[in-house]
Amino acid sequence: MRQKKMVVAYCRVSTLEQKKKGYGINIQIRDASLFAERNGLLVERFYKDEAVSGVKEDRKELRRLMKACNKGKIGVLILPSLDRLSREVRISENLFYEFKKLGVKVLIADMPQYNGESKDVLMRQILAAVAEENRRGIIERLLKGRQERVRKGRFPGGNLPYGYMRDNKRVVINPSEAELIRMIFSLEVDGYKGQKIADELNSRGYALRNGRNWTQRQICRILHRKDLYQHGLIHYGETFGEIENQVILAKNIDESIVSGGAHS
Repeated sequence: MRQKKMVVAYCRVSTLEQKKKGYGINIQIRDASLFAERNGLLVERFYKDEAVSGVKEDRKELRRLMKACNKGKIGVLILPSLDRLSREVRISENLFYEFKKLGVKVLIADMPQYNGESKDVLMRQILAAVAEENRRGIIERLLKGRQERVRKGRFPGGNLPYGYMRDNKRVVINPSEAELIRMIFSLEVDGYKGQKIADELNSRGYALRNGRNWTQRQICRILHRKDLYQHGLIHYGETFGEIENQVILAKNIDESIVSGGAHS
């Protein structure tokens, strides 16, 4: 008896897209489902890669999808939009080649007329190239924005380094974390090394922000930020800046500590 092939959909959202809360997984599932319904199809499984970049080739759910395709289980693949497969032309075209070779029909929800013919392939490649160029533009703007923040004496973005916290729109010293940072550097002065410092903190009942035990890696990360904690120096790549009134360690770590606030 011939095996019935499945109708499936592939959805993907990157970390950046998750933060923007734009074209999220739930919206993609909705779009793929509505498209399938309009075409008399029913999506039997959704392959979902969350917080994964479109230029990354090795994705957990994409890997599972390709495995199912190679086993002849998939007959139709629905994409909510072309760039969900990839934002890099080379990757998307390689995948389309594999799907065609394996006899998988690909449908694209926001390209309802697409059926894989020559003119459709050309349009697909043009749109893929546009998506790739848009991604480059976004990355370039993010890079320049973060560099400018650092030049102005602000952290570039993302999670704040240990020892700092946000107070509305201001970044201020976290008193309890700052105390631990002073302890870490004091232990280093006393001759303790990374793992031994971690063991000492854990034995005293101190934990990381997430409640886990300290590790050598976390200790080394803090020790490598001495310029930040002692002089207020920050950097992003080759761009450097200096934050004001945010010094946790005095020039002599046994001296009193200067604290204050700055805009995030």
